[in-house]
Amino acid sequence: MPDHNEFSRVLLLAVDAWRYSDRDARQQFDLQEALSSAVDAAGTAAGLDPATWRIQEAGDGFLAVIADGAELTLIDPFVRELDNRLELFNRDRRPEARLRLRLAIHHGGALPAAYGFASDGPIHVCRLRDAKPVREALTDHPEANLVQVVSEAIFDGSVRQGLTTLRVHDFARVQVEETDKRFRSGAWIRVPGHSPARPADQAAFAIRVERGRIPEASDSSVAQAVCASFDAAGISPTEGPDDTEGVVTLSPRVTGGLLLGVWLHHLQQALAIGDCPKVSVGIAFGHNTDEARKLASEEAAMAVLGRVADANIAVVLSDEVHRRFVQGTSARLVMPDSYRKIDTHPGSWLRVLGYSIPPDAGQPASATSPVPPAPAAGPFHGPVSNIGSAVIHGSYINGTVYNGDGSPR
Repeated sequence: MPDHNEFSRVLLLAVDAWRYSDRDARQQFDLQEALSSAVDAAGTAAGLDPATWRIQEAGDGFLAVIADGAELTLIDPFVRELDNRLELFNRDRRPEARLRLRLAIHHGGALPAAYGFASDGPIHVCRLRDAKPVREALTDHPEANLVQVVSEAIFDGSVRQGLTTLRVHDFARVQVEETDKRFRSGAWIRVPGHSPARPADQAAFAIRVERGRIPEASDSSVAQAVCASFDAAGISPTEGPDDTEGVVTLSPRVTGGLLLGVWLHHLQQALAIGDCPKVSVGIAFGHNTDEARKLASEEAAMAVLGRVADANIAVVLSDEVHRRFVQGTSARLVMPDSYRKIDTHPGSWLRVLGYSIPPDAGQPASATSPVPPAPAAGPFHGPVSNIGSAVIHGSYINGTVYNGDGSPR
């Protein structure tokens, strides 16, 4: 007979590793070691004590029963720290070797049993972790390190009440139904750096030409450079650039990391090859082409392009794009300091390619450095990205990164 005195309502964390069964014994061993290390480090950094958690183990994950009082820390700082550690682990690994997680959090009843825990709480949190919408979210965001799903009770009591740094629109509500197991419940999904409700990579951008340096260049030359850069980055726009403003919308399969890292590098190369004029790129979230036009025409970007001689590409992001892709760890391909907030246009961020810190419009120019080619892809190389006039390929950096005063780092 169970001891009813041991029943309690607790915080429950269920974790499962992606494609665990596809790996051989050695790879599974290494994955378990990496998972344990990442969870312990993230918990400690967030102010939790994983050593006190009661664990029901499984080869590809675990169920943890955690004492009440840690809910806000678990759903926000812990998940953020865990994503950071997964990013470090995954950075130079081949896609199939990465450690990626489905992570569910719930508050419910649990009773210690012979092989772990009984009652509805453990069942509920594991059903959420293994739900089809959660699996699909991890598949649909191949750059993501983890998918977080929380029960409605957790979401309503913590996120909706504004008790964490997470916002309601960071999550998408889904309905989890398993008819054969008589389970039906609402839940809320979050992919750090992305949004399951509106694919994080579904951005629109506009290009406006600054003709101060090459007045005779045509708008069509810029459109040609944009098309060439898309081809080089493997991006197929749903609506191609025209010859006037270069407004483009992207399909949901184009990731934010691909856009802000690989594509901007290829755009820089294409513009240099085509001897095109200076350009400003506005990137807004969703298919909001009107906002992208306004961002591309931002006066702060135009001023930098007009007055700083070696500033050729200015990128202006909406606040939402900046928060998800620059602050979001899973898609951070440049340092946050590479962007500065634009005071005259609240909610927008400026980056100038070739500078590690965006220059002011009145800042003296530095010598221009050519954009180096990306190293050849190899089995241990990570994604290509751009920082200043340097190119990062995995853990390798080729080229020069400039400070805001024009001096090399």
